[in-house]
Amino acid sequence: MTRLAALSVFIFTLLGQPAHAWEVIMTQKGVEVAQKTMENSQLMAFRGEGVMDVPVGKLVAVLLADHLATEWVDLQAEHTVVREDSAAKSILYQRYDLPFPIDDRDYVLEEVTSFDDANWVFTLKYESIEHSDRPVSSCCVRARAYRTFWRLTKLDAGRTKVEVEVFTDPKGMLPSWLINMIQKDWPWKSITGLVNRATQGDIEPEPRSTGWTQ
Repeated sequence: MTRLAALSVFIFTLLGQPAHAWEVIMTQKGVEVAQKTMENSQLMAFRGEGVMDVPVGKLVAVLLADHLATEWVDLQAEHTVVREDSAAKSILYQRYDLPFPIDDRDYVLEEVTSFDDANWVFTLKYESIEHSDRPVSSCCVRARAYRTFWRLTKLDAGRTKVEVEVFTDPKGMLPSWLINMIQKDWPWKSITGLVNRATQGDIEPEPRSTGWTQ
């Protein structure tokens, strides 16, 4: 076999290999949790998915209520709007209270929201950025969020498909196995927290998705 032929076989073999797939690792309180190996990283991405008996408008309302975030997001101790650029884009500061003796982590994030009226889908995306109003502080290790989002899909008037995906690097000196162990529970705990908060009597449906529930 010539070198060119051997190289062609090698490239074809690489291209034919399947990309890393999601692996289901547990189901908790109606939420299926899966993990995925990320390229060039010992850290895993995690996602949670479940069909919840809650109108989409109420879930959207909670996701957009910044003042409620610390009541239901797992481990979150602080959530502040640093700057609101538009109705669809904001800069956020978040701090997470991790179990002793692990140092707290914080994030500066760009948050982007979107309403897909044709398909009844609401999406909330996050990505880490730098911002002069929130420099690195001695309180926390500055972590980074990469592919992180919430997606809500209306199925009918009272049911919503809820998805959350998170791939973050907490930085610092934590071993990857400990990071993965802590993060694997975050999707189902946060989805459960979102549903519980949305079903309290003080939540009114988000007006922009009201038409989806008719």
